Amino acid sequence: MGIVIDPSAPLPAPPVESVSPDGRLTVRRDDTWGGVYLIADYSTAVPVPQKVRFMRVGSDGIEVPVRGGDAAWAPGGIAFGYDHEAELGVSSSWYAYPITAAGAVGARSQGAGMAMPEPEKPRDVWLKATATPGLSLRVIVTAWPSLEYTERQQRFDVLGAPAPVIQVDEWSLPSGPMTLLTETLDEREALLALLTSKSVLLSQTLHAYGRPDAYWVPGKITETMTGDADDPGREWTVDMTQVDRPPTVDAPLRVPGRSYSDSAGLWPTYADRTATGQTYRDVTVGG
Repeated sequence: MGIVIDPSAPLPAPPVESVSPDGRLTVRRDDTWGGVYLIADYSTAVPVPQKVRFMRVGSDGIEVPVRGGDAAWAPGGIAFGYDHEAELGVSSSWYAYPITAAGAVGARSQGAGMAMPEPEKPRDVWLKATATPGLSLRVIVTAWPSLEYTERQQRFDVLGAPAPVIQVDEWSLPSGPMTLLTETLDEREALLALLTSKSVLLSQTLHAYGRPDAYWVPGKITETMTGDADDPGREWTVDMTQVDRPPTVDAPLRVPGRSYSDSAGLWPTYADRTATGQTYRDVTVGG
């Protein structure tokens, strides 16, 4: 018998947390920063691992390590990670590998899956700082019209031969100018801090735009006032050069919005922090 569904009924909200069937791994969405909290629990494992390596499998089916979790320390068998680079708008799966004090890598956990939402217009592009994720921003990109792919060739003219000999190497990754808009002075300061942070930036936008996720290094930055002297609006043109994903081995755990500097205003001393009753887990991944 068919099930009748009211077409006006709202669609169910996507899950914000997922636990692997074996109970070892919990993943939780962080929509504020477009990331995923990761919690691995090997406290009942024998032996209890010293570290845990977090891995992600995206739409391409390739398993890649999570930055800050390659590998993460696991005191008492509990390890935390944060994936700031997961694909948006598609489902991904995360896995954990326990690592003993002797360096032996155990069997992979079962997977925990989740889909991250895409950014909404007009701030429909994420620029994420891989080294300092707390600087990441959803930005307004008004133009990114062209990408240039440069050939790398060597030409040798041979005496007596009409045709040259050309040695062809790999083509370069693309580069091109991106134009952005900031509307307030606070946005201006935040964008300038991001672009000059010396961090490789990950760009993510809607799949419909045909711009795959990519890593970029900003180059020349041009800031232009869009109105009168009292108008805070700015237009930015930034030369962007695509690069490979930065290595993840031994990269420290960075959770946006949860750094020591972020919490110093709330809890200036360790006594203040202890008085809250919050654990390291509460502060790192929100409980």
